[in-house]
Amino acid sequence: MEDRTIEFTVSMKTGYVFEFLYVNSYSGFRGIINYGFSFIAVVALIMGYGDQLYSKIALILLALLFTVISPAMLLFKAYRQMKMNPGFAKPVHYAFNKNGITLSQETESQEAPWEIVLLAQETLKSILLFTGNNGATILPKACIGEELPAFKALLREMCPPGCVKLKK
Repeated sequence: MEDRTIEFTVSMKTGYVFEFLYVNSYSGFRGIINYGFSFIAVVALIMGYGDQLYSKIALILLALLFTVISPAMLLFKAYRQMKMNPGFAKPVHYAFNKNGITLSQETESQEAPWEIVLLAQETLKSILLFTGNNGATILPKACIGEELPAFKALLREMCPPGCVKLKK
């Protein structure tokens, strides 16, 4: 890949934050467990376990807990984070090249080396760059636009192979 800079601006939205929280909560083993409990509760309800009204209500609540209630709580959490984090209120300009990553917001600018990226993961609507246990940068595909194929190629080149989980 030629040495060029890929630039785009991200205006964060609640939906992007929600997708990140949802993927984080429901991917992998935790997601299997969450949906497994709901599935077992629905099967138990259909098969007639819980003859009493309280048992049926408990099974319905258990089924809804991981499939409806928990995602609704994640949406509320995303909304709250958007309101509480002043950094989300203003657009962030990103510039990526072989030398590193540059973030600019209003008059401030910060540079970071590629080594801070521990994992690059693609979701349905975003590219997530994880920089720690609790830290990730959400880069919506809609904001990356036409540069998406070049950006993915740059991530594959600059991040260690085991740390890149991108779709073809």
